[in-house]
Amino acid sequence: MQSASRFFRNTPLVQRLQQATLICAMGCVLAWVTPVWAQTGWRSVSNAPSGPAVMVTPIPEAAAPQPKAKAEGGLQMFGVTLSTATRAELRQAIRDEGLKPQREDDAFQEDIYEALNWMPGLLQMKFSYAPQGQRLARVDYVFMTFSDNAHVEDVKLRIEGRFGRPQSVSGREQSGPYQAIWRLPDQMEIFVAREWPQKTTQLRFTNLPVWGQMRPDSVRESGQAVRREKNQNNQALPFWVAR
Repeated sequence: MQSASRFFRNTPLVQRLQQATLICAMGCVLAWVTPVWAQTGWRSVSNAPSGPAVMVTPIPEAAAPQPKAKAEGGLQMFGVTLSTATRAELRQAIRDEGLKPQREDDAFQEDIYEALNWMPGLLQMKFSYAPQGQRLARVDYVFMTFSDNAHVEDVKLRIEGRFGRPQSVSGREQSGPYQAIWRLPDQMEIFVAREWPQKTTQLRFTNLPVWGQMRPDSVRESGQAVRREKNQNNQALPFWVAR
């Protein structure tokens, strides 16, 4: 019986039937799998490791870098904060510093002091006060008039050394009318300029809130020209003092 079965399996007809059956079965499998690939988009998977996933998280507005706040403090001269200074406070500080008064009179808005050579070419310093409350409104530096275009640049460099670059500049430093302005956080303004064609340097420190409430004395006293010296007093210019 086994011999007969082995005989029939080895006949060409049976072998061809087995091959046909196998091919038909493979065709059916392929016909079923192909639509699945088309529908699901399956692809062969590579064994190469994939890169790490990168997650981008937006920075909340509150956590974003904020601009630095302006430095707290105030402009001081002779140890007195100029934005809040009164006439009595500054008079005492000026006396302690040794400036010689040329006029200290409450009938005038300005007190005038001799300041020869506290800075190159400097003659006088004038302190203007508001009638109400006698608060400081402005400090004017009176320089001698001389034919030197570079003097205003020298003064500007001294201011820059303490307060950085000005916020506003007009004109040319080399010649002609020129001005530079600094605005400080305590509402003090620094003004440097050169008159033209006189070439006289101007320097003043203005307490803007107080100055805006008053009108300056229009009478200006002229000083005598003196020899320009290189000596200077470091206290001639105010300092920024941080809190």
